[in-house]
Amino acid sequence: MEKRIIHWFASLLSVSAVCSAEAQTTDELLQLATHEVQSTARYSGMGGAFNALGGDIGALSTNPAGIGTYRSSEFTVTPSLILNNTVTDFRRESLSADRTRFGVPSLGYVATMLKKDGESGGLVSFSLGIGFNKVANFYKHTAFRGFDSPNSVVDQFRDYAGRNNLNPAYLERNFSEILPEDWSTAMAFNSKMIGYEDGKYHANGLEAGDKVNIDGSYWQSGGTDEYTISFGGNIANKFQFGATIGIQDLLYSSEIKYGEQYVEGNKGAYTSSHRTEFTKTTGFGMNLKAGIIYRPVNALRLGFALHSPTLFSMERSYDVYMKSEYWNEETKKNDFRDESSPQDKYEYRLTTPYRVEIGLAYVMGKIGLISIDYELAGNSAMHMYDNLDSKDYLSARNKAIGNKYRASSNVRAGAEINLPYGIMLRGGYSYYQSPYKDSSLDYARHAYSGGIGFRSNSFFFDLAYVLARSNRYFAPYYVNDYRVIDADNSPDIAREKLNVGRIIATIGFKF
Repeated sequence: MEKRIIHWFASLLSVSAVCSAEAQTTDELLQLATHEVQSTARYSGMGGAFNALGGDIGALSTNPAGIGTYRSSEFTVTPSLILNNTVTDFRRESLSADRTRFGVPSLGYVATMLKKDGESGGLVSFSLGIGFNKVANFYKHTAFRGFDSPNSVVDQFRDYAGRNNLNPAYLERNFSEILPEDWSTAMAFNSKMIGYEDGKYHANGLEAGDKVNIDGSYWQSGGTDEYTISFGGNIANKFQFGATIGIQDLLYSSEIKYGEQYVEGNKGAYTSSHRTEFTKTTGFGMNLKAGIIYRPVNALRLGFALHSPTLFSMERSYDVYMKSEYWNEETKKNDFRDESSPQDKYEYRLTTPYRVEIGLAYVMGKIGLISIDYELAGNSAMHMYDNLDSKDYLSARNKAIGNKYRASSNVRAGAEINLPYGIMLRGGYSYYQSPYKDSSLDYARHAYSGGIGFRSNSFFFDLAYVLARSNRYFAPYYVNDYRVIDADNSPDIAREKLNVGRIIATIGFKF
């Protein structure tokens, strides 16, 4: 069992497609634990700053006490269009890639039982709600290309085989007789990317100073959906309370392609190689959220909520295809070798970060309102467990998570202005702090939003646009002295600039 657990961290990228083996695995875990609610147009247009406001399906995934704001029953449906663009700079080459997707990030129904006006105290109203919110979106396409690199992925295969004292006869066995973490290196050996001579491994045809051209891409798909069951109420129009049971369904898949070609003029056995890796992760999890909203005066709202970690049961599958081209001195022509691995599957459990939410909102009568939220995400508390054995073989990996990540502070702010004829204008901003302890790893995300809405007694329609921006640094293969801090100076570190635009529309009915 220990070897199967090790497989994820070694064979996921024993020849890394992005970053080092450790960075890839822990960063993928953090991505799977993403919690960034993508809900209604009103919620999104105001930057998601609804902790102290409520009255929106999106708030049920942030502060469930917001269900106490409802004064009538309500049904909403929200379609959206996602416009994803990445620009990747690698070895002074820049490539742009786009991906567009239509979806429904939010759907919900709240049934409200109104009892009295609240002037005499006691329970004013009680509501039950069921909803659906998208809390993570993994769709992305990235492409990169670079010329004359002094580093080759072949060097990583050579180093891995030597460092782990792998016998050449062992690497030639069937996949069923090789540990999964050694699959990629065995494929590199059998496809003539590395050779063995005089008791040590070498890169076939690559000498010091030789250069290769590099190209690659990766596609990500999937997301995390949260289905909410919420209840809560309003006491004397002063105190709102609520709780939400969150049921999450996760799907993550990726296809990573990496290729390199010997620069013209170099001589040797190795000519080019191509590798495609396929990964798919599915998960089912549950969490609990509880919150309160207090009104010390009618215009001021104070919100507080706690989110338990989501406990996921996960299944992950992985397989890889590799092909190489090399010069055959005997036939005086290029030969090709290719091989595909079987699919390896295993199960594990994951607990995501806990979250603490605080909100403040000020309602300016019929003019409008302003709201601001603060969120603390305990990223370093993320934890993995072996799902098939009572022993925890992952203490080293969990320690690495604790050493690498920190609790991050996230801020959301929004405003709404009321205009005549039931029309409202909205604006918002959200900031998600980098989760890394290393301050040089600036993975902060910024989102800017705006929107417009119309409301009548029984119907409302909202429209919003959100633009989210972030940067990411990665190496297309593992480099022993890999340092993200040198990303602006090193030609072998790629910088990905991600821009995600979302057009969101919400239709709602009150009754």
